[in-house]
Amino acid sequence: MEDTKVQIETHFTFNNGVKVPKVGLGSYGMNTADEIYTAVAECGYRHIDTASYYFNEEVIGEALQKVYKETDIKRQDLFITSKIWGHQKKDVRGAVTESLEKLQTDYLDLYLIHWPVAYEEAEDGTKVLAKIPNHVVWAELEKLVDEGVIKSIGVSNFNVQSLLDMLAYCRIKPVCNEVELHPYLVQDELVKFMKDNEIVPIAFCPLIRGGQQERRAPKDVFKLDIIQELATKYEKTAGQILLNWGLQRGHIVIPKSSKKSRLVENLDCNSFILDQEDVDKLTALNCDWRICTTKNYDFCFNYDVFA
Repeated sequence: MEDTKVQIETHFTFNNGVKVPKVGLGSYGMNTADEIYTAVAECGYRHIDTASYYFNEEVIGEALQKVYKETDIKRQDLFITSKIWGHQKKDVRGAVTESLEKLQTDYLDLYLIHWPVAYEEAEDGTKVLAKIPNHVVWAELEKLVDEGVIKSIGVSNFNVQSLLDMLAYCRIKPVCNEVELHPYLVQDELVKFMKDNEIVPIAFCPLIRGGQQERRAPKDVFKLDIIQELATKYEKTAGQILLNWGLQRGHIVIPKSSKKSRLVENLDCNSFILDQEDVDKLTALNCDWRICTTKNYDFCFNYDVFA
């Protein structure tokens, strides 16, 4: 098969002109500095996706200081994303400052509203809805962009209605929306809306969490005949086929793994191009099945925020 690697772009460009690596490191569940150091210094990741809720910003900061000290990699070589959690929305600047301190950096390349929901804790520890509209949160983030503390701002887990509302009041348009995207959940209408409005989709759970039978998935996607056939056709792994499907649809993908061999494999998913007919075959697997369902999330008050 002809090697097309040199013809493939490694970055997408946001609506503000900022370039972002197409493949990032989903760091949820990565809780040691050694894991992060390996991913960046030894495997080549330059795009790191974290959040205050992941409780690993501090170890990422420690790992990156070691990277800067022991390698030629500098802060400007990296693209670092973090996110604000629901209970932090009453003090946006404080939340950003805390993330900066833990990550040991002067700026963030990208900062997201993690969920459209804001909450606070009652005296008995239960969560109650906080009356903090996202237009207030967004205005504070826009100020931080003006100050250079954040380079780009975006959202996560927003549906079309939430995005429409934001586009009506924002001064700075969101550059992205990080949502669950994979062949079992293609979200065509949402993705089309984002592309029509120059909002880049970022796909979390792009590997359907390793094909696990979580929440009784329709079938283990890694074992599907079409996945195996395409893996053979392109001489790639099943995981690389799934990730490349996302890239060909214009998604940034942020897979995660704790294994070095899998980290390398995932990062190499941009070394080939799926034919459009093969992209379409994978898209046809859609069954609107979610890993991330909010009906069991107390911070969403056990309601489906995607409805």
